[in-house]
Amino acid sequence: MEFEAPPDSPDLRAGEAHVWRAELETVPAALTLRRVLAVYLGEAPEEIELAAGEHGKPRLAADPGRLAFNLSHSGRLALVAVARDREVGVDVERVKPERDLLALAERALAPEEATAVREAAEPERARLFYELWTRHEARLKCLGVGLAARPGWPTAPIAVQALPIDAGFAAALAVRGEAVPIRCWTFDQPRPFAG
Repeated sequence: MEFEAPPDSPDLRAGEAHVWRAELETVPAALTLRRVLAVYLGEAPEEIELAAGEHGKPRLAADPGRLAFNLSHSGRLALVAVARDREVGVDVERVKPERDLLALAERALAPEEATAVREAAEPERARLFYELWTRHEARLKCLGVGLAARPGWPTAPIAVQALPIDAGFAAALAVRGEAVPIRCWTFDQPRPFAG
């Protein structure tokens, strides 16, 4: 799986997810989200009305069930995940090995994951932490809960998969239910409104 140039009209079928990668130097994250949604909704980006769920997860204001989506950005990268028939959560993080990764792991990750980070050799610790962290955050975003929440382990079935991403970053996608095919697109420049 790699990020590639999208077709003129990406066909998002039930039972699959699309993930868009954007460089934030050229397009801000909020505008990227609206432009990606416009591709699927057939509306102008500025006409798409968004609302926030209880913990801030964005959704369509008028018809939340029409399209599920999620946005994440870190450093110069943004990812937008979309699906038609299931909730999604996506996370991208710029790797910062200078952070206190052990304290973050103990506070936020499942006990067995925190133990794995603590026991990892120093050169491998940052990679492992960010792989686990992005999976954790994508899962919470899929559930629509905040990072402070500690949902019971286990929760409803959620499939989480690492995404291919630039060196120095980690990324993951979570989808409610079983794993689905994922198509990854690159958002290089504004896409014209097709409606």
